[in-house]
Amino acid sequence: MIPQQFTSSSNPSIFPTTFTSPPLDLSILHQLQELTPCISNNSTSDEAELSLHDERKQRRMLSNRESARRSRMRKQRHLDELWSQVLRLRTDNHNLIQKLNDMAESHDRVVEENARLKEETKDLQKKLMDVQVDNSYSIFSDLDELSCNSAHLHNEDSSTNLLH
Repeated sequence: MIPQQFTSSSNPSIFPTTFTSPPLDLSILHQLQELTPCISNNSTSDEAELSLHDERKQRRMLSNRESARRSRMRKQRHLDELWSQVLRLRTDNHNLIQKLNDMAESHDRVVEENARLKEETKDLQKKLMDVQVDNSYSIFSDLDELSCNSAHLHNEDSSTNLLH
């Protein structure tokens, strides 16, 4: 029997000052010693498994880091593409607005020219009417002269008819 003594200064009422272990059976001790190499072999294989597990964990961590890095790069490329698309669309929008303004100015000029041409057309039509009215008076005056001449001719015709 090997006495084991434990002393406790924190609470003497809970912990007794002396403990004794039960007698050890030597056959159990012998079996325990025989199992010890297996336990040590198991601990070695456990350590190998832990080492293998740690290695796999490290590889997964590295793989995850690399995957995250590639993902960040893809995200950055996508963001860069979106920014270039924004710049291109802004430029296109600016160009379209400029074209729209140019077309609006051109439209306004055409509307003004159209109004001016309509006024000019009205003026020319009025002048034409005035000219036609003046011509009709001159035709009438020519007709007056013609009627006199024709009356004279008419008189001559009637005298010739009488002669026949």
